[in-house]
Amino acid sequence: MIVSVLLEDYPIVSNRIIISREYFKGLLEQNNYMKFKDKTKIYKDLNFILHDKNNYTLPVKDEKKTVRKVVLNHNTYLTVKSLSSEV
Repeated sequence: MIVSVLLEDYPIVSNRIIISREYFKGLLEQNNYMKFKDKTKIYKDLNFILHDKNNYTLPVKDEKKTVRKVVLNHNTYLTVKSLSSEV
């Protein structure tokens, strides 16, 4: 799961992990078993990604300007991780 990889390099701020769109897309495109669009739909359906309508990013303040970034829900990750370890 990509969140476990991200935890090594990105801080958790208010139960969120914020990364660039390009980095997120690169992570999801490493394995070509499914299209990027389909993978992001699954992440959105599971509430892994906090997003705007019809998008997979949110506006985030980055120093002095607002940019669109991928915001991952850390609580969802913890829930799925605990459920998968019980199986």
